Parts: sequence; structure tokens; C-alpha cells
Amino acid sequence: MSTKEKGVKDRILETAVRLFQTQGYGNTGINQIIQESQTAKASFYDYYPSKDLLGKAYIEFYGKEQLILLDKLRSRSETAKEFILAWTQILRRQTRKSEFAGCPMANTVAQIASNSPSISEEVKKISERTISYLADFLKQMQKKGQVPKAADTQSLARKVFACYEGVLQIWKLTGKVSALDDLPEMVDSIIKSSGKK
Repeated sequence: MSTKEKGVKDRILETAVRLFQTQGYGNTGINQIIQESQTAKASFYDYYPSKDLLGKAYIEFYGKEQLILLDKLRSRSETAKEFILAWTQILRRQTRKSEFAGCPMANTVAQIASNSPSISEEVKKISERTISYLADFLKQMQKKGQVPKAADTQSLARKVFACYEGVLQIWKLTGKVSALDDLPEMVDSIIKSSGKK
């Protein structure tokens, strides 16, 4: 792909990311993306023959960004508690931005129902990758003695991910940013109880 072609494709995706995050996947039409990305209709369809394929690219983009963020947090955190507190601070910062509407995966899946298998599959893949990433991190913390030895880190990672998704949904439902502050306490409680039978 030439630099010019890559530029057009990136511009379309950047525009779609912005619009899907601010308006929602279901409320954003292809014509609006074409107009705001200043792309010819034929060029748009050359890169994204359907809205579903663009939606899948959006979720892939989000997944990569999420893992880059988690990597940064992981490299700066000595403990699981520091990691979760830093993640919470990022979420609080994001809520101050008018374009942040919560987890793009959860929002998109809620809007498409089961009408788009390609998007649903991509969401599952990114969710599983995130949970595996968290499990790996928790296993490292387990070796440092910060997670109980008897804890199943895969199960624990699913619970941490559920807490993350849950606080974002409560924030969206109530409009109260303080809901995000529950994340560190919830995760700490789950970690402490994870070695008990």
C-alpha cells in the first residue's frame, strides 16, 4: 500500500474512531464518515467495503491502544495496587474529555446486538487478549507475593476485567465519576480473597 493510500485509509479510520466514540456506532452513518474524512465515496469502499469492516477495524484499533496503555502502566507499577490506581487515574482523566463515552467494545456490542458477527468476534478476541494480559501481570505479582499463591490468575483477571467494565457502566448510567474510584477497592478485595477456598 502506498503512503498516499495509507494516509487515506488512516484518515477514514481516525474519523470513524472519533465519531463512533462520540456519537456511537449505531448513530454514525457512512456518509458522515466519508464527508468528515474528506474522502471520495469510491475510495472509502475500496478500503472498507462495509460499515461492519470499518467497525471491526475500530475495535482492532481500540484493542491495540488498550494494550499499549496497559503496557505503560505495567512498566511504571511495582505493585498490583499501583497498576490499578494508575488505571483509575487514566479513566478519570478520560471522563473529563467530552468525546469519552466508556469502553468502545461494550458500547459497540450493545448497539449492534448480534447483527455483526465480525465485530462480535473481534470484541471477543480483544476481551480475551486483555484478560490474558491481566492474568500474566497477576502471575508476575503472584511471584512477588502480592497475589495469594493459591489464586487462579486467569479467573482473577476475568474478575478484574469485570470490575473495570462495571465501573465504566455505572459511571455512564449515573454520570458520577466517583464510580470509577470503586475500581481499586474492588480489585484489592478480589485479590485478597482470591486465595481462600
